[in-house]
Amino acid sequence: MRLDRAMITTLLLSLALSAQDAATAQPEPAAEARTAVPAPAMSDAERREALAGVNAALNAIDTLQARFVQTNPDGSPATGTLSVRRPGRLRFEYDTPTPVLIVADGTTVAIQDTELETVDRVPIRSTPLWWILKSDVDLTEDAIVRDVWREDGFLYVGLEDADEDVEGSALFLFDAETYALSQWFATDAAGMTTRLVLEDVETDLSLNPRLFILEDADARDSRRDRR
Repeated sequence: MRLDRAMITTLLLSLALSAQDAATAQPEPAAEARTAVPAPAMSDAERREALAGVNAALNAIDTLQARFVQTNPDGSPATGTLSVRRPGRLRFEYDTPTPVLIVADGTTVAIQDTELETVDRVPIRSTPLWWILKSDVDLTEDAIVRDVWREDGFLYVGLEDADEDVEGSALFLFDAETYALSQWFATDAAGMTTRLVLEDVETDLSLNPRLFILEDADARDSRRDRR
């Protein structure tokens, strides 16, 4: 199944955070995670300590690659490969039959649909991708932290966009001890939720710089005309 525009919008919200090494076996999160009802409550000091741990874990990422399993709002699945090179670069490459490729090159985020033969671009700073792709991640400054709690071996962190440029919210599940992100739920303004689970995460890899470059036909033709 191909992704429609609503699913892509929700996906961009879901890319608000990336990951570091995920535990190979983790318990299934509580079903109420999707409703973002925190329990038990954390003290302010515990909350600050937990968010500091998440920030440190994200800032420790230089390069990363992982497989992902995505569940779309209609229940349909999609899989692919996530590649990250901080600061500023990310590639979300879907497996067949999903005809979508998302690339952040340090300046813009490009969404390519090979079936429709289209490429849409938006400034990276106008997307929640900037929360984790910037050189110095600090979620307490870059986003509105709505909820933080621990349950069933996970640390749950609920975020919203501080500038309201992106409507919706995201709930991220980190390992409660290592702060490694295992999965997240992203909900758009219409209440449509996408779940994404990371698998086989590897860090500190040598990644080809061309992974983070995407040119449409017009851009290639323009470059040839200048020669």
